[in-house]
Amino acid sequence: MKDLMKAEWFKLSKSFGYKVLCACNIAAVFTTSLLLIAGAKGTGYEAFIMALTYILHHAVIACLFAAIFVCSEFSNRTFGMSLLCGYSRKKVFLSKLLVFLFGSICLFLIYTGAATIVMLIGNGFGQKNYLDILSLLFCGIFGYAAMGTVMIFIAVIAKKAFVTVGIGIGITYALLWVETNFKDGLLSLVKYTYSYQIGQLQFWGEGFSIWMFLVIVILTFVITLAGSIFIFDKIELK
Repeated sequence: MKDLMKAEWFKLSKSFGYKVLCACNIAAVFTTSLLLIAGAKGTGYEAFIMALTYILHHAVIACLFAAIFVCSEFSNRTFGMSLLCGYSRKKVFLSKLLVFLFGSICLFLIYTGAATIVMLIGNGFGQKNYLDILSLLFCGIFGYAAMGTVMIFIAVIAKKAFVTVGIGIGITYALLWVETNFKDGLLSLVKYTYSYQIGQLQFWGEGFSIWMFLVIVILTFVITLAGSIFIFDKIELK
């Protein structure tokens, strides 16, 4: 598995698509932040919370990354070639998953960090409770790692890049739409999803339940990871 990991790190470091996603993250931050600075609105801490809970943006980036980094392996038949080299399906998948999650978290940190720094320079940081900031960042990393496993689960099922992006964005948008338009009924179910819990980070210290957050995020991670491994073990790889 060590050789597989080295190969995946190399692919990530050389991926033009991944570099484009990093650049898009930074460009989006500077465009939005400069407009806010011009209007003297928002501190670094407020930008940190906004970036942390900007679920649709992170979902789009994660879907595109899954399409670039995972679905391309199906179309290029790289997975099949790894099996021919004598590696087990589980090792092939886990090496891909670990590097994918690392890349996803880096994309999240780039966007959140850049937004915070730009607004900090313009309007100061604001918040002084650094324990809360570290706790929020920790929760954000866990939340978006869970989102990453959801996206790779979709990619393993769909195999095709456009389908993965469409399903991933569609599911995220549908969940956010329900959260916005329903106060009862469906909302009572949606609140048990990772996207809703990530959004609740904006209410840190105001009724936010970290235990509910961790249980839902961990369950999402474990269930989608187990499902991905099971499906990858059964599908035909050419």
